[in-house]
Amino acid sequence: MIHSEIVLSGRYSQYTVLHDFLISIAEREKYSDLFIESLQLSLKEAFVNAVKHGNREKSDLTVTFSFVIATNSLTVSVRDCGNGFNPDKIPDPSDALNLLKQSGRGIHIIRSVAEIISLERDNDGSTLMLRYIPY
Repeated sequence: MIHSEIVLSGRYSQYTVLHDFLISIAEREKYSDLFIESLQLSLKEAFVNAVKHGNREKSDLTVTFSFVIATNSLTVSVRDCGNGFNPDKIPDPSDALNLLKQSGRGIHIIRSVAEIISLERDNDGSTLMLRYIPY
């Protein structure tokens, strides 16, 4: 198993740093281009959610991504300084009643690519745990 971690400031512009970090991992692990695109999209949504909802756009707060790379899986934890949320309480954005709502799509996108293992909270923030099966 390989462990990697990156700590980003709570600015949307920091996504480019995360993107480059993801590419280096993906190329080293020889993930397919399609998987890399899906991984990038889902983790961009997780990053935006962490900055916007978790850290409330306070740029002095951080977002930490931790990666555990195994032979047949990739586990990613996304930690922010917020109170967390219940992913099961997010309305389905594809439901007719929710089509025009401004939120909820990020978790829907993440779920289309990864398994949400857990959401843990403590006094310092919350951590969303995601599992991917690379291809």
